Formats: sequence, structure tokens, C-alpha cells
Amino acid sequence: MFRSTFFLTSIFLILNTNNTYSQPNILNSFKNIIIHEIPKDLPILEFKNKKGNRIIFNDFSSKLTLINFWATWCAPCRKELPKLNNLTKQISKNQMRIVLVNIENIKYGKIKNFFDEIKIKNLDSFFDINLKITKELKLRGIPVTLIVDSYGKEKGRIIGDLDFTDSRFVNWINAQ
Repeated sequence: MFRSTFFLTSIFLILNTNNTYSQPNILNSFKNIIIHEIPKDLPILEFKNKKGNRIIFNDFSSKLTLINFWATWCAPCRKELPKLNNLTKQISKNQMRIVLVNIENIKYGKIKNFFDEIKIKNLDSFFDINLKITKELKLRGIPVTLIVDSYGKEKGRIIGDLDFTDSRFVNWINAQ
């Protein structure tokens, strides 16, 4: 009897266990955050800056880097960007960096007007040249935010919009 009870309990625990038990508590708080068990390599991140110059982004000296893919026509992005802007006031620049990447083929003037409209003061945006990075990362829809560690590896993703000023998220960032 003991053996069969032990066996059934063991099977139940194995089948009932999922990866959230081994993941940080952030997964219990937000259903649209995916944390990879093993961080993933990123392709070379080549963007255009606001002057139209090509740059290769490889500065991951901060503890974490959030790379947010967005567009001016995206309603969830319009809601999310001010919260990312406010996150810059809550987290030290030495601890985290936020990189915005616009996926549209537009001039920077349009982004500046959009930022003025939604009161973005602390962030700037790069451009994904011909959606090269978007395609390489297999992004499906926006907004998507990559969580990149200090080694330049993708630690996780946020699919869809998130309230980046939520205390649970801020506390998780501070604990990293």
C-alpha cells in the first residue's frame, strides 16, 4: 500500500510540476513574462539612430537591458511607453538600461512629435532597419520587450504591454 501511494504521489508531483516553480516570482505576478531557463544568444543588434546612422548596439554593461519594440500606430505601445518612461525614474541607470526600437519606416520627426504627445522625456528610440532584427528574433506583434542580461543574452521576453511601474515588477528588477 505504501509503495503504491508513494508511486502515485510521485507521479502526481512530476506531472503537476511546471517551470514556474523554478522561476522567479515575477511569473506568478505577470502572465505575459517568459523567463528562459537558459539565456538565449542574440543576433547582432544593428539599428539606425535618429540621425540615420547605422549603429551596432552591444553595450550591456548595465545589470539588465530592456529592449522594447514598438510603433506609433500601436495602441498598447501608446499605453506602455509612458510607463517605461516613468520606470527610468524608479531604477538607477547603472542598474538598468531601456532601449526603444521603432519598427516603422518613418522619420525621427514623427517619433519626436509622438513622444511629445504622450510626454516621453527620458527615452530615445532607434530604428530596426528593414525589420531585420524583428525577423531574426521572430517577433510576432508588438509591443515586445526583451529582457537582456549583462552578458548580452536574452533572459526573457515580455509579450504585449506591461505596467512597468507596478511595484512587483520594479522589485523584481531591483532583485536582479
